[in-house]
Amino acid sequence: MLQALDKISTKFLRLVPFVLGFLVPLFFLPTTVDYFALNKYYLIVVIGTLSLLAWCVRSLVRGKLSFTASPALLPLVILVIANIVSSVWLSSTPHNSLFGQTSLFFFMLIIFVTVTSSQKNHQTINLALYGLISSATILSIFTLLHYFDLVSKIIPATSLSSRYFNPTGSVLPALTFTLPILVATIVYTIGIKNRILQSLLFCSILLMIAGSVLNVSLVLPQNGTLGIYILPFSAGWSIAIDVLKSWKSALLGTGPETYFSAFTRLRPAYLNLDKNIWNIRFSESSNYIFTLLTTTGLIGTLAFLFSFLSPLVSVFKQKSHIEEKNSFNFIVSALIAVIISFFAVPVGVVSLALALVLLILLTIELKLNNSKFTKDISYSLAADTVSTSIYHDLPNSVTRSVSSSFLPWIVTFISVALLSGFWFFASQMYLGSVYYKNAAALTKAEPYQSFLMYQKAAQTDTYNTYYQQRMSQIYLAVSVAYLSKDNATVDEKTNGTNFAQNALDAGKLAAKVDPLNVTAWENLFTIYKTLIPYAEGSSDLALSHGLQAISLDPTDSSLYLQLGTLIYNLGDADNSIKYIERASELKQDWNIPYINLSTIYKTNKDYSKALQYAQVGLQYTDLKSTDLSIIQEEIKALQKLAPAAATTPTATSSATTQ
Repeated sequence: MLQALDKISTKFLRLVPFVLGFLVPLFFLPTTVDYFALNKYYLIVVIGTLSLLAWCVRSLVRGKLSFTASPALLPLVILVIANIVSSVWLSSTPHNSLFGQTSLFFFMLIIFVTVTSSQKNHQTINLALYGLISSATILSIFTLLHYFDLVSKIIPATSLSSRYFNPTGSVLPALTFTLPILVATIVYTIGIKNRILQSLLFCSILLMIAGSVLNVSLVLPQNGTLGIYILPFSAGWSIAIDVLKSWKSALLGTGPETYFSAFTRLRPAYLNLDKNIWNIRFSESSNYIFTLLTTTGLIGTLAFLFSFLSPLVSVFKQKSHIEEKNSFNFIVSALIAVIISFFAVPVGVVSLALALVLLILLTIELKLNNSKFTKDISYSLAADTVSTSIYHDLPNSVTRSVSSSFLPWIVTFISVALLSGFWFFASQMYLGSVYYKNAAALTKAEPYQSFLMYQKAAQTDTYNTYYQQRMSQIYLAVSVAYLSKDNATVDEKTNGTNFAQNALDAGKLAAKVDPLNVTAWENLFTIYKTLIPYAEGSSDLALSHGLQAISLDPTDSSLYLQLGTLIYNLGDADNSIKYIERASELKQDWNIPYINLSTIYKTNKDYSKALQYAQVGLQYTDLKSTDLSIIQEEIKALQKLAPAAATTPTATSSATTQ
């Protein structure tokens, strides 16, 4: 029985690198809001959970705890600790930080420790390598079929209609996975002597090249428009540098999963000049390293980099002693390409899984060559348990004393307790996403069932601020339907008031859960603004929440425009001008602030300034816009009212006109 448990756990851990490398890039489920990243994350977490349990079973059977000290181990441990400390100490959303990137790194560490401590054979390496090559080949075949619209004929689904659809999540993660494997496969194929295998690998290379070319074509501008927008390098660097100005955030960042709030607070104003991305709020930086630097600081970023660089340096120091050159060349070339991608683009779960697999294989390669940089360590409370090698099968007759089993049992108990706590919250997060997805699908066909499902999602995952915001908007819509009704009864007015309070409660909960998320305060601003005709004091609260939103996104011109418009509608034209002019200063090529200013000055009978702003607004109005003729007619009318103000000022001077 003991021997059987030992073999099962060991063989399972042997398959883990293969499963990770082959399945993670291809795995997705249409059951959640996010088909791709969320499900890939949970797949890694499931594999990590099973790996830890298998390692615990193996330790219990053998009566000792065994692990491999390697160049990557300490940096990975520091990386996980840095993420935990940053999540608890600095993050504005500790729960989301802990159950997002932090838990991903934690389970990556678990997988690394459990596999490297139990495996020392070429079978694990070869199996994983062919898993990676197979996965990249399948992805390339899918890309080719999808490009020629053949996938939708085989699998009819609306989600497949997007040309950017890919099992990895999009064309960018597909490229960051396929290109490193392509480079490594070319290097690997050169050293293959088996002609049949070499021919098969050559076919895979051709498919990967074709798939990569098609994906690159999708990334490049199409008819002058980019399909995928990435935060400019200068802006990502600027935000990271701003975070480093405080010693706390310099060391540990703003907290994992908080890049969105860091971006809105710190983004440079010059992004407003970019017509394509000025109104995009990015949740990740220009590349993965900048995202790490912003959210986990210098400690997290350096630990992450050293996790991969330390093993590479170690293996190059004894490159001449490597026996299996072919697999070694594959691992090293692929890992170097992945590290480059970390600096080039914002990679996701797929690239992290690839990096983890390569790191495991590189560590096993070091062990196979008896590197001085790796060392097997065993802990036990009984002296007789250290005589059996951690890689050999157990003898047919084996007994376990209380002392030899005590330490493994303690570790197993702690592991099960931690896993139970994690999965209690993780299952709620996943179910919440499933409910939300189902609610969205029922919106048109069964509105009431959709409402109940949205409500269930918000109640299941109370830490997701967007679920609460969605509920608040639903409550608000119902409230307005009651309150705006002609000749509403007392009961209808009461229902409207109750739904309005529900909307406010849900909105306030969203702001409480994520206080630095500008969308939560925008949502409350919208709610109070909508309730102004129906509830006293709503105008003041709308203004205060609008100002709070601006404090969290101070370079968002649309926020200033919305607040200025509200102030004008409340009867304060002078203050409204200040906010709308600020909107025009932040985005000088946006016509709407100028048109609004023109309207305000016309109302105040200052026709000269009204004409000036209308003329500037016309400069920035799209020639294909339906508003063009309206603005032109308005300018003609203003010219009759203010003939002396016919000279058109420049955009810059008009934006700062007082």
